[in-house]
Formats: sequence, C-alpha cells, structure tokens
Amino acid sequence: MILLPLSFIKYSVNLPNQLKIFQLFSAHLSAYLFDFSNILHYNNRRTRKDIFTDRKRAVLPMAETTQTGTIQQHSTDEVTTHRETASGKKHFSGRIKLYIASAVTLGAILLAYFMIGFHYQKVFLPATIVNETDVSGLTPEMALEQLNAHAAEYVLTIIEDGERTEQISGRDIGLHAKNDTLLQDILNNQNIITWAFQCFQGKKYSLDMEYDEQKLLSVINTLSCMDKKNWISPQDAYITYIKGDGYTIVPELPGNEILIDHFSEAVAAAIDHLDHTLSLRDTGVYKTPDICSDDNALQEQFARLQPYSDMTVTYQFDSQTEILDSDTLSEWVSLDKNGNLEINEDAVAEFIKELAKKYNTAYSPKIFETSYGETVTIKHGFYGWQIDKATETENLLQVIRDGESVTREPAYLLRAASHDGADYGDTYVEINLTAQHLFYYKDGELLIESDFVSGNPSRGNATPDGAYAITYTERNATLKGQNYRTPVSYWMPFNGNVGMHDSSWRSSFGGVIYQTNGSHGCINLPPAAAKTIFENIEKGIPVLCYHLGQTEQYTNALSEEQTAAQNSPVEPQEPAASETPADTQQPDADEMPADIQSISPTGENANNEPPAPAENETSAVIPPAPAQGTDSSQVPPVSVQSTDPIAGTSPEPTG
Repeated sequence: MILLPLSFIKYSVNLPNQLKIFQLFSAHLSAYLFDFSNILHYNNRRTRKDIFTDRKRAVLPMAETTQTGTIQQHSTDEVTTHRETASGKKHFSGRIKLYIASAVTLGAILLAYFMIGFHYQKVFLPATIVNETDVSGLTPEMALEQLNAHAAEYVLTIIEDGERTEQISGRDIGLHAKNDTLLQDILNNQNIITWAFQCFQGKKYSLDMEYDEQKLLSVINTLSCMDKKNWISPQDAYITYIKGDGYTIVPELPGNEILIDHFSEAVAAAIDHLDHTLSLRDTGVYKTPDICSDDNALQEQFARLQPYSDMTVTYQFDSQTEILDSDTLSEWVSLDKNGNLEINEDAVAEFIKELAKKYNTAYSPKIFETSYGETVTIKHGFYGWQIDKATETENLLQVIRDGESVTREPAYLLRAASHDGADYGDTYVEINLTAQHLFYYKDGELLIESDFVSGNPSRGNATPDGAYAITYTERNATLKGQNYRTPVSYWMPFNGNVGMHDSSWRSSFGGVIYQTNGSHGCINLPPAAAKTIFENIEKGIPVLCYHLGQTEQYTNALSEEQTAAQNSPVEPQEPAASETPADTQQPDADEMPADIQSISPTGENANNEPPAPAENETSAVIPPAPAQGTDSSQVPPVSVQSTDPIAGTSPEPTG
C-alpha cells in the first residue's frame, strides 16, 4: 500500500495541471515513506547488533584479568542484571519507533487516497468511455468539448448495391453531443471511498447526439442513391414458358428503388448510435418484390401448368399427322388471378378451323380417272371428309383441360375412304351417265360392270352427277310415291332419294333408253347386277357419277349370255326370319337422310300425313354444296331439293 499512489502516474498525460501537482506531491510522499521505512529497518538492525555486543561485554567481566595476570571475579547476578537491563531498554525503544513509523505511513496513505478521491469528484475516473471517446481525467465541460470534436469528425458510410458507397459527415449535419445531465451524473456516481475499485472496473456510457434535421434531409436528398433515375424497380417472380425446357419460375429481381421514409429513419438511427456503416440491403430500405419464387401460391400455379411443359395432341390423318405441341399449348393456356386454368377458346377454334380447311374434301372438286382412260373433274356432290368443327373444338378443349398427351382422330360430319391420295379410295361405284354404264371396284379390283337406265332428262328427272356415298342398304323395299307403289329387291340410295335398285320390269338397259323412258332419277339395274352389287356394298361406299363425251356408243365387253343373264329377273327370295319386308320395316334412323326418316314404309310421314313432295320433287337432307368462293368446311348440312321422288322408278314397268 505504500506504493499505491504510484499507480496513477500513468494517467498524468490526461490529467490537468493541478492533478499533476498532486501527483508530484504523492510521488514525493511515497519516496519519503520509502526512505523512512528503510531507516526503520536499519535501526532495527543496529539494535540487534548492540544487543549482541552487550551480550558479549556481559560475559567478559566474569573473567577479567588484571595486568598482573590475576583474574577479577564478579558476581553472576550482577552480570545478568546488567545485561537484562540494557537489552530491555533497547527493545522497548525500537518497538515504539516502529509503531510510530507504521502509523505515519498509514496516515499518509489514507490522506493520499482520500485526496485523490476528492479529486475524482471533479474529473472522470480512468477508463471512462463516453460514445467511444476516452474522457478519463476530464471535467464534464472538457469531456463535452472533446465529444463534439469527435462528432464533427464522425462519418457514416452508406453501402449500396454493387459495392458502391456514399458518406454523410457529422460536420455537414451539425452533429454534436446533447448537453444534458448524463456527464454530471457519471461524475456524481464516482465515490471517494470506492474510487480505486471503480478505476479497475472501467465503464462505457452513451450520450445522445443531436443534429440539424434540415441539414440531414438536405444531405440525404443529394445522395446518388436517392436519384430516381438510377432506381431499378423490383420485379416479382413469375412463371414463363421456355421453348425446349417447358415452364419454369423466373426468380424475383430485388431492384434498388428506395423507400424514402424507411431510408431516412435508418440513417437517423445509425447517426444516433454513431454507427460507422449502413448497408441499405441489410437494413431493408429497398422496395421488395411482392411475389418471391418460394411463394406458396406461385408454386401451386407452377404445379398446375407443369403438365403442359411436354404435352402433345397428335391428330391422325392416315399416314399424315398434325401435332399440337407444348409450344403452341403454352400460348393457349394461362391462369386467372385465382389460379384457375384458362384456355383461349378462340385459338382452339381457329386451330380446328385450319385443320378442316386443310383436310376437308367434301364438296370439293375431284379429279377422277375413269375406266375409259379419260380424266374428268367431278364438281358436284358431298362425298369426302368434313370435320365437325363445333364438336371437335369442345373435344380438344376437354383434352387440354385433362392435361395429358393423346393421339386422336377428329370428330367428322362426313367421312371418306382415305386421307392418302384420292379420298374415295379404291372401293367405289363408277357411274358414267353419258354411256349409261357403271363399274363397281372393290379393293382396287373390278367386281362387276353393267348397263343401267338413269333418270329421264326430258321430264326434268335427270340423275345428277357428283360424288356421293351409299346412305344405307335395304332388302325387299317398297318404293312409294304419288300414284305408284313399286316393290324392289335391292335398294341402295346414295343421294337423298336417288339410289340404285333392281328393275325387274325392264328387259333392256343402257344406250339411250333413259332419254325417252328413263326413271325419275334412280339408277335402274338388271336384277342380277343389282344383287351382286347389293351383296358387296355397304354404307359409306362412294358413288361417283359423271358425264363423259364420246362414250355414248360405248359397248360393254359382256357377252350376250352375260347380258341376258343380267337382264333376266332374279328369283324372288323369302326374307330371313329376322327380316321384315321393306313396306313394314324402316331402316335405322341414323342411316337415313332426314327427309327419308320422316317417311314411313307405307308412304306416310311420322304424323300419318301424306308426303308433301310432288312426284318428281322430293325434299331430302343431304350435305349441301358450298356457295362459290365459300370454305366448304364452314357450310352446315341444309335441306335441298332432289329431282327424284322416293320411288325413283316409274309407277309402271316400261320394259
């Protein structure tokens, strides 16, 4: 404790002059006490030496000798008494001095301790830190002055995106320490008794700072990061389609658009705490995207669209295909604000319309190579492919909703034999109205050829040319019309009420019979030829009717026997047990044109009323030919007039 005041000499650099004087006094006092301690220690050593000398002298008298060699004897008691007396006096004197020295030293130490303690009622203790500034040994006024000097030198570095930085200095905004009672409170809490212990504890304090708010606002507005021209607005995460990769989520872009109020508050808070850096991104002063890539709703929408990333719809047209791939589908599908699937129905309808335009062949002219080696163009008739656009549009919409790849065939209003090459294929009936001769090819091979008698043009019943198809076939039918009722064994209509059938009442066919004794429009066949055709034909087989000049005098290659066999009547056959005569059995409704469906086998309509058409004018529903310049795929079936009555033959056989 003697050396305790010396521990404060190291703080002399920060102390005022009066404190240095006091430290000098303390140093001298400590030196004096040190010397006094050494003196006491020396005296103690001399005292012990004297005692030893006294002891030695006390022994000598016991054996003193005279110069004559005679030993002078003393009394033992005297020697002992003398020795004890001398030793006791010296011991008592040494202890008194030691006590006095100790008391003086302790008093000096206490005096110095309390004098220093009283001094720290005016200045701050060592290791006192205020706002990161060491104010040890300073008065509150001096400390405030130093704090303000440091505040002027304060710099706040603003860290922007891209490692760009800008600075705000304390001098520019008038930054200074708030002159409140904190410094005086710190001084008042320094205790004159416990000050030494407080010195070793060390304390840090925070003093509020003040600045000119208008200056700060002006400085903030001049920062480059506050220039709106430099701002990049944030972008939400979104779903997009990439060709070859499908749907993917594009992450959000943070941007650098500043929320002005948040930025001002963050700068003010940083200055209040005397922070040296402020990261705009970490502080959250940038405007953030509303939708991030991990947003639950966005993830659900992505899962909803993901099946269309590799979905395909393949339309099959025999060897040809039309593929609706994901690249196109991605343009048609989307999600509404609630995440529900939306499909561009107009785009789907347009796609089906283009399919129909490309693959529809109904009502289109057909280039046909005849059996005569000549090529004709058949301009009329409905035979061919016709896509049901309305139905197929709905079908495709449902396929897209299902979200699964499929291979399909479109819905058709009219079907043909083939998409590859000629749509009528290699099975068809060829009818040369000029030569009054027909050929039936099945699977590319000629099955039968025969003369016939067609409609009488002089009565306005000429058989129309064109490409048609067998509507249905019926065995043992009764053809009825006004003023006639004619049974036939083989009935094969192909154009409304115009059809092929046997004509047992005729004895000759071909030539120019049709011009004066023709039918009401039907193709009258020899019974044997009609039977052969009937047994090898079915619904949908194309019938190609045309006119070909220079074939009027054509003579078929049949022998006279074959001609006679064809012209001879076929023996009547009883219908099978499951069959009902035509006059009591009506074909399936879906196999008959609409007007025929409305007429019963007895010649009456469904309401038991007589048929409305005249003998040579019967209404029939067949797919109409499109108007000139009109897309045939857009023309729906309508009711048209046929020149042939239901019977198709004269009420009386004409031979």
